[in-house]
Amino acid sequence: MRTASLLTENDDDLLRAISNAGASVSEVGAHRIEVVTITRNRMCLHPVHLAEGEAIARSLGLDLPLDHRMFVPGNTLWTGERDGLEVQVRSALRQAVTL
Repeated sequence: MRTASLLTENDDDLLRAISNAGASVSEVGAHRIEVVTITRNRMCLHPVHLAEGEAIARSLGLDLPLDHRMFVPGNTLWTGERDGLEVQVRSALRQAVTL
């Protein structure tokens, strides 16, 4: 019956992710978030206004940007870890500093 305990562990992971997503959305303001995608190990937040994405990400402690310049429109995906989950927040394409 090892299968049953694995299912329970997986259920716990999903419930933890859902709970953490709810807390994060409450923290930044539910009115600012359009879509939340949750898996057992990740959550992705899509702001109502992409221009607010970077501020939302930074308020959650996410500071790793990945710029997608070839998408139309381009966007930046801010990532980091929070409460044991990989967290991503979409934002408008940032203006990266060139050296």
